[in-house]
Amino acid sequence: MKSIIKIFAIISLIGLGSCSDDELRTDDTLQQKNAVESVNDPYLLASIIKKTSLFYQKMSFDSRVLPGAVQHMESNYQSGDNFYSSFKSPVTTMYDAMEILKLIDGSIGLAETRNSKTHKGIFTVFRVLLFSYMTDFYGDVYYSEALKARQGLLYPKYDKQADIYAGLLKELDEATLLITSGSDAVSGSYDLMFAGDKVKWQKFANSLKLRLLMRASGKMADAGTRMTALLNAPIFTDATDNASISYIGTLGGDKGDSWTGGTLNWVSVDEFDKRRPCKTLIDKLTELNDPRLQVWVAPVEKPWTSDASKNGVSFTTKDPNGYSYTSTWEYINRSNKDIAQYATKDILIDSNKVYVGFIAGMLSDWKNGNGHYDVAAGGTMGNFKVSKFSKLFRENKHALLKAMVLNSDEVQFILAEAAAKGLITGSADTYYRKGITNSLLRWGVSQADVTTYLAQTSIALPADKAGQLAKIADQKWLALFLVSSEAYLDLRRTKLPNIFNNGRLSGFEFPLRFRYPGDELGQNKIAYDLGVGTLSPKTDDQLSKIWLLQ
Repeated sequence: MKSIIKIFAIISLIGLGSCSDDELRTDDTLQQKNAVESVNDPYLLASIIKKTSLFYQKMSFDSRVLPGAVQHMESNYQSGDNFYSSFKSPVTTMYDAMEILKLIDGSIGLAETRNSKTHKGIFTVFRVLLFSYMTDFYGDVYYSEALKARQGLLYPKYDKQADIYAGLLKELDEATLLITSGSDAVSGSYDLMFAGDKVKWQKFANSLKLRLLMRASGKMADAGTRMTALLNAPIFTDATDNASISYIGTLGGDKGDSWTGGTLNWVSVDEFDKRRPCKTLIDKLTELNDPRLQVWVAPVEKPWTSDASKNGVSFTTKDPNGYSYTSTWEYINRSNKDIAQYATKDILIDSNKVYVGFIAGMLSDWKNGNGHYDVAAGGTMGNFKVSKFSKLFRENKHALLKAMVLNSDEVQFILAEAAAKGLITGSADTYYRKGITNSLLRWGVSQADVTTYLAQTSIALPADKAGQLAKIADQKWLALFLVSSEAYLDLRRTKLPNIFNNGRLSGFEFPLRFRYPGDELGQNKIAYDLGVGTLSPKTDDQLSKIWLLQ
């Protein structure tokens, strides 16, 4: 633990720093040189693991764009993320990914110099992960000419997405071979993800390959064959097989080492209270008697009741992690003009319930939350009629809080979908139940409760293919809670679960991609124009289809 703490404490010494988007073009040479000039590849491994994991996690809680799009989270205050408005503007996260890729490519060069095959293979896995993020969210992006400023390529071309996918899958094959054949040991201290376990790195590489093959399965005739070839290879199978890292939480008050919603990052609870669980999420968890509900969600502070005798009656709820909550019933007195003002049909929906979500697509004014009317008591972000997220998510660290990249439950659901579609042989039901089990165990649910959950008739897969795919998608969508990038890409690909017209969303089109950063139009226009030209229609907006969707 002391070694890990030391890594987290001094990691910023080789960080990429803050830079303008122009430096993506002009300072690649300096940054790549600085990244590897006085350190070794095992040390760089710790930095790459941390930076990549936090990059993925940032999109799942502190940013509300993707969790809002997939209806895991709704904004409670001054935001258009409840109805996709952030997708209308250019998005710069491809530059964030490139900042890490500069470090990764520099590390690969150093590993080659040192003949560190294992480390080169591991770095390549992260390279594939980040380039796949870029192309999955934007479409055509630079790949073959990326990060070649030292060779004079300051304005790289955009590769076609089909070519990028072919290249990424080839890189993963090479990475697996390097990790398997490499004789260099992986330091348990610097390996923040798998503590030096090379087999788990093989599992990560192969599991990532399954993710990409499923994502491109509609465009690749041999996707099933290539997935089948991985069934006997090392992949994530157990509940503990996860590409994620824990938070330290208390190291000198360093915010970067702490869970994003914790008190070190958000001293005031107001920022936390801007984020509320979506009604879609809570209703599905409630419908399935899902034990993750109480792990993720807090009871309503002042739930509505239609029973006048309960008015003012308080009760205490203790969740599975020992956090306590006090709730007080309030009778819906529709003759009260303050209540009547907000108790309209599409705002005050949920009464006689302890767990209530914010309606999907609802304008993010906290007074809209299930008929909340007590403005004076509510304060700026207050809302006593809609659940908050669990107190778990106000911790700076906890055994259940991870910066997640790829979990074993996701892999099992990929295999379940593949089996249901006939892409691979095997039982879709077996993979499906393993995915559910791994997700529940990962969130601290006991094995006994897992068994009870799986025994419900509502969990059983139906006989028909469409019904199976719908059930698998429901459970995968739940399992991808706080892995919002993957939840979004899956929802976009499968159109399941069919939640697109929930709440007030019927008038809004689901976004299909991120718009290119504005600097691309100004600094790399030739490549940008060619990239836009492969979209359908040929317009750089959030509704145009990339190759994967055409």
